Amino acid sequence: MTEIEFYKLKIFEKKSVIELRKQNANMTELINSWYCSEKYNAIQKFKSFIQAKFNQIKTMENISVELSNDEIYELFEWYEKQPKTCYYCNLPESELENLHSMNGHINKRYPKRGKSLELDRKISSLPYTEFDNLVLACYWCNNAKTDTFTEKEFQKIGHEFQKIWQNRLNKILE
Repeated sequence: MTEIEFYKLKIFEKKSVIELRKQNANMTELINSWYCSEKYNAIQKFKSFIQAKFNQIKTMENISVELSNDEIYELFEWYEKQPKTCYYCNLPESELENLHSMNGHINKRYPKRGKSLELDRKISSLPYTEFDNLVLACYWCNNAKTDTFTEKEFQKIGHEFQKIWQNRLNKILE
């Protein structure tokens, strides 16, 4: 069993660690290390995030998005490789908390939305299952882009957002 197979079996197929140890008796230490790893926790967290996102899509857009376990893992690998900055305004995910901590709360949906970067479709008419169409976007860009603007149009708007965020973040440092 490989590390990736372990994650898929444990997280997606809900096999117990005890069962996996029995099936792979010569790998007990390795299984224990994978089970306690940061990557295991990251995949678990991402799986919950994706399931919540797709439930939200189902509710708000009346679109059913079904991903296989392999597709969720593939999406996790895609996510891990992405720079953790907004595709449109370049706001680093690490600065989101700083913006939210400013006087005069700037997001009425916080903390449900806005704590982390969100999935956005560059071309809104394409499904979420087309991973090469996905980007990470901050709450404000994702919310403002809707399905009205093209990717190129919103990159120009995002550039203006970037100036605003930089000014606000600079005030925090003063």
